[in-house]
Amino acid sequence: MFKQLRDLFRRAEPEEESLKFSFDGLPAWLDAREEEIGHELSGATAPSREAIRGTLERLREAVARMETAEGDGEVHPRLRDISRKALPGFTKSTAQILSREPTGDPETFYATAAEILKGSLKALKGQGKYLSSVYPDEMKEVRAAVKDLGREVNTMNEPLARARDGRRQVEDVRESHATLSRIREEYAAADGQVREYGAALAEAESAIHRAEEELAALKQRPDYARKLELEEKIRAFDATDEEAGREMATLRTTAVHVLRKAGKVAEKTGDSTAAASIDRALDAYTDDGKDPVGPTEEAMPAVLAMIRREELPLKNQDEVRLFSDAETLPAAMKQALEKQRDVRVKRAAEQQTLAALPVVVEEQRLATALPGLRREAEAKAAAKARAESQREMLQVSYAAESEDLRSRTAALAGRDAEVDIPDLVPPPS
Repeated sequence: MFKQLRDLFRRAEPEEESLKFSFDGLPAWLDAREEEIGHELSGATAPSREAIRGTLERLREAVARMETAEGDGEVHPRLRDISRKALPGFTKSTAQILSREPTGDPETFYATAAEILKGSLKALKGQGKYLSSVYPDEMKEVRAAVKDLGREVNTMNEPLARARDGRRQVEDVRESHATLSRIREEYAAADGQVREYGAALAEAESAIHRAEEELAALKQRPDYARKLELEEKIRAFDATDEEAGREMATLRTTAVHVLRKAGKVAEKTGDSTAAASIDRALDAYTDDGKDPVGPTEEAMPAVLAMIRREELPLKNQDEVRLFSDAETLPAAMKQALEKQRDVRVKRAAEQQTLAALPVVVEEQRLATALPGLRREAEAKAAAKARAESQREMLQVSYAAESEDLRSRTAALAGRDAEVDIPDLVPPPS
């Protein structure tokens, strides 16, 4: 019954409220927390530091007394001699070690005290090990002081480790805060690029659309029918040109076949004049820029003479037709070449007329511009996609780093802590 009444009237302990920080106010709290850690460390180590100062003073006095100590006279003479020889070196090295005075902040103080402790232990293990027999009381006092020094130095380890851990936590929170600030800047830049490239892409696509519409609208212009008419004429001229070219190629093939055989006959019979004229004709056939009509006319008399003497048999109707007289082959070649030249002159004139048409000029301009516009649009689209990807990665990183900041802040505070981290919002345009 009494327990129930006690529990009923017991005052409930107030729950500790969680800390709340603004994102921009967090650095100031970190500075204050770091300063607080320093104060806590200074307070926690003050007794040890004071004790270390006293112990060092006691140790210096003990070492100084050893310089004038008589020692135990009952010790074996040889051992006494060894000890007395070791004593000056021990007191000198120990005095040099103890000449340093730990000062400064707790970390610096600890480092100096630890070095003194390390040197003192080394001296005891060195020359000091020869002194205990002759100077038992003095060495007992020295060892006790060194032991006390070691105990106080070790006592500082825990608060120092605690302070180091606290400062590491402060740096972790600072790092998270700095990372979030950097991400915010990079996000704003990436978002700006997304909008910039998006606007440029829209402009490029609009230009493409306009060019395509203008290109399609050209077909409705009055001079477009004239363009089609001229193109049809040019195609007809091209067909005639190709036909004349085929005719000339057929003539050349037949002529080359016969003239090569004629050249062999001329060489066999030793007719150098005939051989030379035949070679000139064959050379003209292989040189597209050279008129073959003249060389063919020059070679025909010698070739016809070989045919009449039955030195050069003809194999088919084309050979018989073309080499029946001196005029047929050159005339056929001349006709084919004139046909080509005539049609090419006419084609060039029509092509010039076509190129001068305003509708063609405009069509060419648009057709030339469109590939460049499409390449530009592709480049802007790719750049926009890269910026969007960067923005998404920054969003993911921001969320993860925000959680790290909250958890690190709570760990540093040692209690629940809330940090008001602003959302990633692009700057107003």
